[in-house]
Amino acid sequence: MATDWSKSAVLVLLALLPTLAGCAQQAPKATTQSVATPNEPPSVPPLAEQAQQPPSSPVGESVSPQNLEGFADEPALKDVFFESDRADIVREGTIIMRANARWLLSRWLFDNLDYLVLIEGHTDERGTREEQFAIAELRATAAASFLKAMSVPGSRLRTVSYGSDRPVCTEKSDACAARNRRVHFRIRRT
Repeated sequence: MATDWSKSAVLVLLALLPTLAGCAQQAPKATTQSVATPNEPPSVPPLAEQAQQPPSSPVGESVSPQNLEGFADEPALKDVFFESDRADIVREGTIIMRANARWLLSRWLFDNLDYLVLIEGHTDERGTREEQFAIAELRATAAASFLKAMSVPGSRLRTVSYGSDRPVCTEKSDACAARNRRVHFRIRRT
C-alpha cells in the first residue's frame, strides 16, 4: 500500500508532466503543415521527408497481429486522427494524446495496475498496400513516442500496423476516409 508521502510525490509528478514533456529535446523544425506548440513532443515528418532521414531507434515494441490476444478496448483512451499521408500529431491530436497519457499514468501509479498498451496504426484505402502499412506503422510509432515523452514507460507500449485492413467506415467518401486514418489504443492487464 502506498504511503501518503509517495501519493503526494505522484500527484506532484502528474502536475508537472506537461511541463516536463516540454523540456524534452525538440527535433529541428521541418517545413511541414503541422500546427505545433512549444510544449509538444517532436512530430513525425511526412513520408517524403522521412525517406531522407536515418532510421531512429524503436520506441514501442512492434508486434505481429497474431500475438494480440487479451487486448481490449478501453473507452477512456480516445483515437487520434491524421491527415492523408501524414503521421504527425497536430494540435487536436496533442490534446487527446495528453489525456490518454494522464489516464494511463493514473492507472499505473494510483491503481497499481500492470498493463500493456497496444497502439494500432490504421489508414484509409489510398495508396499501395505497402504504403498503407508503412504510414500506419509511422502513426503508431509517433503515438508511442508521444506517450513515452509524457513518461509512460516504453516497456509497456506495443505497436502494430493494420494499414487499411480494419476500417471503421467503409463508405467511399472523404469523411469516411478521414475516420480511418487513425491510431487506436487497446490495453491488456498483466
